[in-house]
Amino acid sequence: MSATDLHSSAVAAIGEGRVDEGREQLLELVRAQLDVEHVNDLAVASQMTGRLDEAQVLLEAGRAVAGDHPDLVENLAALAELRARRASAWRSEKGVGGSDPLMWERAFPSMPNHGTMGEHCTRYAFAMSRLGGRDVLDLGCGTGYGSEMLTWSAARVRGFDLWQPEPHQRPSWPGGAELNYGHDLCTDELPRATAATMFEVIEHLPDAPAALRIAWGAVEEIIASFPNPVYHGSHMNQWHVNDWTLGEFEQQLCGSAAHHFESIELEHFLQPRGSVLLHPGRDPDASFWVVVARAGSRKS
Repeated sequence: MSATDLHSSAVAAIGEGRVDEGREQLLELVRAQLDVEHVNDLAVASQMTGRLDEAQVLLEAGRAVAGDHPDLVENLAALAELRARRASAWRSEKGVGGSDPLMWERAFPSMPNHGTMGEHCTRYAFAMSRLGGRDVLDLGCGTGYGSEMLTWSAARVRGFDLWQPEPHQRPSWPGGAELNYGHDLCTDELPRATAATMFEVIEHLPDAPAALRIAWGAVEEIIASFPNPVYHGSHMNQWHVNDWTLGEFEQQLCGSAAHHFESIELEHFLQPRGSVLLHPGRDPDASFWVVVARAGSRKS
């Protein structure tokens, strides 16, 4: 059967509902006309010129036609490895953590202070357990490691941060969190969502009350952390500008919510000194405070 006749027969079979038969005929036709080595070589050239998506499509198409051809399988594996290396390369770029390597402005994977990452990730793990299936804003997302964690349970995660990373510094995560950089939490409006996290950010904000008012305008629940200034105040951390006591932290959360809601309910947790674990309870002397703030009915 000629190529033209085989193509016509395949199209007719598909039109009559014999799709599997038509597909096999088309596959036979393509195999007869396609040189898989040419496809493989074109994919390699595409990869070498930075066209990774194009190379991926070519290799997968070649494999769909020719099966597990050794060259195709090998190059698909090499392409996957290259993508993985590029996806994590930003983590080692200079300036990702901030300008002072002795006191990082932003936490990031592989940072030297592993204890800090442990403290931070515990808070996001806690939020992840509370916010499953929700539309979440991660305010002060930094490098987005916490936004990525939240995607493991939340329906949607959008991160916002003032940092404006250079193209080579821009974080890349597989979970699909939408990271928005160059966003000033103290002045810029936020999209509506159901809840927000504010971890390791309120103590950094020059107008934290304004930022909290904006956040409450967008959500009905905020899970926020704040460091005890006795152990983590501005006298120790150059990036901290708000040295609030636990009482002041509570007043700011409730006062800013009062602009939008009739009432606010607080649930207290803490991280004691020397531990990354999160415990229920209110303790003004704890190392870090975490508060779940839930609003009542919105004011008309």
